[in-house]
Amino acid sequence: MPPKALKHKQKGLVLLISLIVLVVMTLAAIALVRSMMTSNQVANNLALRQGTTAAADAALEKARFWLVDRSLQAPAELNNASNANGYSPTNAINPINGNAWRANVNWVWANPNAGNAPLPQAKANEALNENGYRAAYFIQRSCATAGQKTPNRSACDLQKMSPNEPEGNSEYQMIYKITVRIEGPKNTVSFYQSTLY
Repeated sequence: MPPKALKHKQKGLVLLISLIVLVVMTLAAIALVRSMMTSNQVANNLALRQGTTAAADAALEKARFWLVDRSLQAPAELNNASNANGYSPTNAINPINGNAWRANVNWVWANPNAGNAPLPQAKANEALNENGYRAAYFIQRSCATAGQKTPNRSACDLQKMSPNEPEGNSEYQMIYKITVRIEGPKNTVSFYQSTLY
């Protein structure tokens, strides 16, 4: 008789151990799923950042191309505003207002196709590139007022090209600031700024 009683006691112990193993396996599965979700989010964030950076680089390059072209071909045009090209001869206002466009700033969309002609605000849909990003830029000259500027009494921030040269022998370059606003997937908005001289 005693072996039968022992047999009945063991049935409950196996069930208890099975339940404990099942709980441990469930917790391990939940931890694995959460880990995979976190890894996917990190990878997605990295992809968004790289896409945003690539779109910003393209927009900065298009703005820089226009600026260099004008400074070589028609430098007098840089003395006055060019709304169609997103250019201001003054830096009186900051074009960024939180995550929004600041009013009265003539942003232009960087054309994602070949060529450097910018697109006006009304053509935002044409500015979307193949990866789902669109970039707008605004160029500012670092001067308090418009008009022609010379190194002396210019009311501009200038970059001294040879820091160790005496003042009479030094050359100065005008400083320009390009601000880029990127709109990406999932309603992301990013701003980049670059200074050129």
